Amino acid sequence: MKKTVLLIVIVFIAVLAATVLIQLVTSPDFSGFGREPLGEPVVTYLPSDDEEVTDSSGNRVEPYNWEDHPIFIVGDSLTQGARSEITKLLGDDVTIDGRNSRNMTAGVSIVGDWQYSGDADDGIIVVCLASNITDGTVRDAQKIVEMIKPGQSLIMMTGHGRSNMSAINEYIRSLPNVYSYITVADWDLTIAQSPSLLSNDGVHINRRQGNELYATLILRALESTQPMP
Repeated sequence: MKKTVLLIVIVFIAVLAATVLIQLVTSPDFSGFGREPLGEPVVTYLPSDDEEVTDSSGNRVEPYNWEDHPIFIVGDSLTQGARSEITKLLGDDVTIDGRNSRNMTAGVSIVGDWQYSGDADDGIIVVCLASNITDGTVRDAQKIVEMIKPGQSLIMMTGHGRSNMSAINEYIRSLPNVYSYITVADWDLTIAQSPSLLSNDGVHINRRQGNELYATLILRALESTQPMP
C-alpha cells in the first residue's frame, strides 16, 4: 500500500514538473524563452539639411526634440494591445486612444477634437489606423493631413496583413516626399521581418515581443519627426 502511494506521488510530481517545463519553453516572453532576433523598425521621412536654423530675427533655433512636445496617438486594436509597451518607452504623459475595429474615419473625428480643444498645439499626432479599411480610408487620411497646424508634426503608420491595404500604404509612403513634417512608421515592412509575432490572421499581434516592436517603431518615428514650419 505504501509503495503504491509513493509511486503515485512520484508520478504526480514528474507530470507536474514536465508540465511546468513545457510552459517555460513555449512561453514567448518568460526569461527570454522563445524570443527571436528582430529586424530594424522601418521609418521614412524627409531628412532635414544640416544648416543652422534661425528664426525671423536671426536667432538660432534649437534642434527639434520630440520629448519636449505632447504626444497624441490614435489607433485600433493593435495600438490598444501595445498600450503598456508604448507607455514604458514614451512615458505616462502620452495620450493613447486605441479601440478595436477603429478606422480612419473615426480618426478624423478624434484628431479634429484634439485640434479644436487646443490640447495638441505644438504636439505630435500619431495615426495608426491603416488596418481597418473602408472605401474612404485614403480620403480620410488626407483630411487628417490637412488638419495639421504649424508647430505640429504627424506620424502615419502603415497597415499589414490584408490585401486591401495596398492603396492606403502607398498613399502613406508618399507623404514624406511632399510634407517635411510627416514621418512614416512602416509597420507593414517592419513586421514582415518577424511574421511569427502575428496571429493566424496575419494582422493582429499575438506575442508581447510584437507589442514591443510596435512601440519601438513609434519611438523611432518620433526620433525622426520634424514640425510644420
